[in-house]
Amino acid sequence: MNVEITGTYLNGFPKEYKDKTSGELVQGDYVVQIQQKKTLPNGSVQMEYYDIPVDRALEKQYADKKAGDIIKVPCNIYAKAISADFATLGIGKAK
Repeated sequence: MNVEITGTYLNGFPKEYKDKTSGELVQGDYVVQIQQKKTLPNGSVQMEYYDIPVDRALEKQYADKKAGDIIKVPCNIYAKAISADFATLGIGKAK
């Protein structure tokens, strides 16, 4: 399911991988790190942090952002693990 997550921009960086057969560095996705402030029912504040991969085509959109800017990041939410009373969600690249 595609959604848009809004939060405070912390950092962005390109992900690189090493090809196991050739040893060459291969460019991966651009990762945007954001922080969200969540107010709990008892009034406490909880900070949540997310690393969200985005296409390299969107890198320029986030490269000029400064820490503290409020941004919206398109992403894909999926279930990593599901049990009878608990589900773990993952965040992936928007499709």
